[in-house]
Amino acid sequence: MYFTRPLGWTMRKRKVNDVTTGGLLILLLILLMNLLKGTFSIAGPDRAVVHKGILIQVSGDIKQPGIYGFHQPPHLTDLVAKAGGPSLGAEKGVQSKDISLSSGRRIEVRGEGGETEIFESEMSAFHKITLGLPISLNRETVEGLTAVPGIGPKIAGEIVHERAKRGGFQRLEEILSVQGIGPVIYDKIRPYLVL
Repeated sequence: MYFTRPLGWTMRKRKVNDVTTGGLLILLLILLMNLLKGTFSIAGPDRAVVHKGILIQVSGDIKQPGIYGFHQPPHLTDLVAKAGGPSLGAEKGVQSKDISLSSGRRIEVRGEGGETEIFESEMSAFHKITLGLPISLNRETVEGLTAVPGIGPKIAGEIVHERAKRGGFQRLEEILSVQGIGPVIYDKIRPYLVL
């Protein structure tokens, strides 16, 4: 003899289980978001995200070009090793050079004539702003200054003109003398700039 349950009872039980499971998933998601709070930040128009580690870009004849993060300034050999080492044709040992491996630097590896050479420069302003690294008000080009939210080509040109006239800015507040920059724009762009 078979015992059958009414069809409605089974459907109600399943509906209750689906609602309970969905509610638990939502609570778990909220808990996970609270635990990760502060781990991921998004730079809004009013603030820049400042990365606390060392970010260095590696390019050129390297197996895995890109931007790499470190907790402290690395040695050149550690940086190249993290990027997978020199690519084929640039396999000779990397010469140990006395270079500054600080955040915002760009290291280019070139393998020419059987020797591996290292060239050092600044990361582009657009990379820096994207990574939450401030750019130099006294060294950046007109094009680089346009990476800062709130600075267009005209204001960037005015900044470079004023910088040349002054022989460089001594304090960030001095850019308030640039035509087109008032207190509101200054407050918006200040987190993205350093001297």
